Amino acid sequence: MTAAKQYDSVRITVAAESLFDGRTIPAGMEGVVLEAKPDGTCLVELAFRPQTADHDGDFVQAVLAEGQYEIINP
Repeated sequence: MTAAKQYDSVRITVAAESLFDGRTIPAGMEGVVLEAKPDGTCLVELAFRPQTADHDGDFVQAVLAEGQYEIINP
């Protein structure tokens, strides 16, 4: 598996925990890599609900290790 790079789109393959509020992020959610580390870990932002004109959106961040995500647009 190739490690993600900044701005890659990824899909998480396991449940993860939000960094800031401890919510469970279910496997299958998609997001974007904000920061990628050489060891394959990455900081990812995911959206429970995207931002619209009427709503601010509901975004979470998680740190994922290689093997906990798959790249969906290399």
